[in-house]
Amino acid sequence: NVKKSLLNPVYVTNTNKVSLMPVNAIKDSVENYQMFEGRFADSSFSSLLYLCADNTRIDVLMLNEFGLEMGWIGYDGITAELNSSVFPKNLKCEYIILDLQNVYADSVLLKNHYENAGLLFEEMFMNEKKYRYIKKKNTVIEEIMISKEQIVIKNFLRNYEYKLTIC
Repeated sequence: NVKKSLLNPVYVTNTNKVSLMPVNAIKDSVENYQMFEGRFADSSFSSLLYLCADNTRIDVLMLNEFGLEMGWIGYDGITAELNSSVFPKNLKCEYIILDLQNVYADSVLLKNHYENAGLLFEEMFMNEKKYRYIKKKNTVIEEIMISKEQIVIKNFLRNYEYKLTIC
């Protein structure tokens, strides 16, 4: 069930597409366990994740409640891979990787990246939380809330949401 890709573009809107950013867009290394709760249209599931992201690659290992592997996602800057039966069949791994880049990548790089695709990237700080928005004109496509203990990604156009709670 491994889907390996030589990096498809991600359609942020139906007409605006972006490529994945290089792996070195993530300046500060992230290595932790997170509780994932996801909703994709009508289906939802949760899983424990082990996330390792740095300036060389992004790796996500999905574990069930017994600690057994349920799947993984990987990105090395050249290829992207998804091996999991829990995600919707039509979901390309580039979309998940781009969401992780939207959370962890440098905001200046993200701003330039989206501007090159005709989109807006905005970042605000409020009540010890960071909010990141991807917009087309005044329409919010994706909202990301980042706090010390939780990350919430809501994609209004594609109708999905996921919560990552740091363990």
